[in-house]
Amino acid sequence: MSVDSVQDVRAAKAERVPFRAESKAALRRSERKPGALLQAFARTGLAVALSAGVSAGAWQAWRWATSAPLFAITEIRFVGLEHSTEAELLRRSGLSIGENLFHADLARASKAIEAQPWVASARLERRLPSRVIASVVEHRAVLLVQLGGLYLLDDQGQLFKRKAPADGVDLPVVTGLAREDLGKPETTLRLALSLQLLDAWKAEGYSIASLSELRLDGGGATLFARLDEAVQEIRLGSADFPLKLHKLSQVRAALARRGERAARIDLDNQSRPEWVSAQLTSQR
Repeated sequence: MSVDSVQDVRAAKAERVPFRAESKAALRRSERKPGALLQAFARTGLAVALSAGVSAGAWQAWRWATSAPLFAITEIRFVGLEHSTEAELLRRSGLSIGENLFHADLARASKAIEAQPWVASARLERRLPSRVIASVVEHRAVLLVQLGGLYLLDDQGQLFKRKAPADGVDLPVVTGLAREDLGKPETTLRLALSLQLLDAWKAEGYSIASLSELRLDGGGATLFARLDEAVQEIRLGSADFPLKLHKLSQVRAALARRGERAARIDLDNQSRPEWVSAQLTSQR
């Protein structure tokens, strides 16, 4: 055999070696596949068993929590009440002492409480093991509005209920609005104007108790305020309330120094804004 033939044989053997090695590796991998599949199935089965166990445990815990005497409601406490009463809100809520804490429908109870006219919002929460706390925010009434009857206006400009004797409020009355105009943009703006005017009145140092009426009409705002034993009419127009009320303080002080008193003061001179006119009553 020639040298070239020997080399060809060796080359052929060398070429066949990788093929044999690859075949053996593939064979070994194929031999391992059944075991790997069994392990995967075992892991899946274990996960399913654990999940079922957790679910069963959670169900048992829920059944225990919703029936154990430990979680029977012993207190339903309301905070933030001024005009509403606990008895009425408890009746509206549908909650009761002895009811299971986790069975109590707090979302439904909250909506039922918010149906009480004085209540602006109510938030109920569970306090383990046996209490319910109801945090109530009431409307803050700042004015009465005459609309064929007296209605309460809150500090957000919302008319939230008709005044009743049990409300126990004594507030300035907004007049000049028509019931049929409720909901119209112009009426909404006038109510917002009344709140601005009220803020300006307080900012100037006047008490709400001294203000009896805010008349709103097409010409703007007119106030009726108690001064000593009389009621003073104050014409303000529709703008620059802080400036005009500051002028009011100056006019009142000047009249007091002279021993005089005005039944009517007009601060809405559009042609001469710096002018103030006063209708005097009598000297002291």
